[in-house]
Amino acid sequence: MNSKKIWLIAMVFGLIAAGMMYFLVTENTNQTVEPATTATEDETDEEAKTAKASGDEEESQTEEPDEFTGNEMIPVSEGNRAMTMELTDVTGVAGFIEAGAFVDVVGVMTVPEEYRDTQHDSATLLLENVKVLAIGHAADDKETMKRYQMVTVELSPKQGLALGFATRYELYLMLRQEGDNKLAPKDTHIHEDELHEGVFK
Repeated sequence: MNSKKIWLIAMVFGLIAAGMMYFLVTENTNQTVEPATTATEDETDEEAKTAKASGDEEESQTEEPDEFTGNEMIPVSEGNRAMTMELTDVTGVAGFIEAGAFVDVVGVMTVPEEYRDTQHDSATLLLENVKVLAIGHAADDKETMKRYQMVTVELSPKQGLALGFATRYELYLMLRQEGDNKLAPKDTHIHEDELHEGVFK
C-alpha cells in the first residue's frame, strides 16, 4: 500500500470521527435540563404552609378568651349567711373540698386551765350537712384555689354564732358523700378520757 492510499484512508476516518463527535455534542446540548431547585422550592412551599398553619393556630389560641374570671361564690340562699373559716391542708380534707360540697364541722375543744381538774378536752360535732359556697379567696387563680386555706360555708344565723365562738378552737371538716343528708344524734361528742379508757392505767 502506497503512502497516498494511507493518507486517503486516514482522512476518511478523521472525517467520520469528527462527524460523530459533532453529533454527540449537538445531541447533549439539545436535551432539556430540569431545574435543580425544584425539590428545594417544594420543600420551601411545604415549610411555608406549616409555618402559616402554626401561626394561625397560635393566633386562634391567643384570641380565645379565658373563661376563668377568678374564684366565685355560690349564691347564699334566702335567710342564711355566708361565713368563712381558716383551715390547713389536714383540717380542710387535703384539698378535696369543692364549692357545692356538703361538710360537717368538728370542733376540738380544750378545757380552760381552771377546769382541768374536773373536765377533759373533747371533740364535738359542731355543725352538720353544711353547704360549701366557695374555697380560697375571691381573687385566687386555678392553681391557688387547689391549695385553699379558707372555706366559706352557708349557715343559719344561730349556726354562725356557734361557729364564730368555736373558731378559738381547732376546727376540722369532714366531707360528706353526695346525697348523704343523715344527721347524727344531738350533742354528739367524745371526751379525751374516753379515748384513754382501757389504754392508760
